[in-house]
Amino acid sequence: MDPLAVSVARYSMLAGAVFALLFVADFLAIMIYVARGGDIDPKEGHVVTENRPLTGSDVAVLDGTGTPGGRYWGKHKVLLSRSTYITAMSLVDGTATKAQRRLVRAMKLGAVLFWLAWICGGLALMPSQPVFATLIIILLTGWFLQGARLVRKGRADALRKLKERQESREAHRH
Repeated sequence: MDPLAVSVARYSMLAGAVFALLFVADFLAIMIYVARGGDIDPKEGHVVTENRPLTGSDVAVLDGTGTPGGRYWGKHKVLLSRSTYITAMSLVDGTATKAQRRLVRAMKLGAVLFWLAWICGGLALMPSQPVFATLIIILLTGWFLQGARLVRKGRADALRKLKERQESREAHRH
């Protein structure tokens, strides 16, 4: 056996365990964030009546003045709960909240940590099972690169659409 492969395997096992632990911590943080956001599931699909303060858009609809103030009883239907879809466009145009941006970064970090943990696992298996280890490394690297390509494509499409939207606004102004 190659002494370099044995040394790499020993350190790869430790690195893989560290990456796996970091992945689990990242995944738990994401789950805690998702569980804390949104309405509770029994409200999903039901009309909810609530006493809430008036907002500018509420007042504009009610009396046309656009000045907020007071309280009223409002009804709204909860279509989905504990789920918000973060679009590439909201990340590009700045409408995504800081929390949504952090969630996206945490998901990207989780994907990288997951990939690194498995790659290190594959390197740890290299001295004893080289074919299986090579297969794991190649397949998971292909999966990771495909996912990264899709994310970059989505961002590029959103940037292109944003630019088109801005150009059409400029054309309408002139």
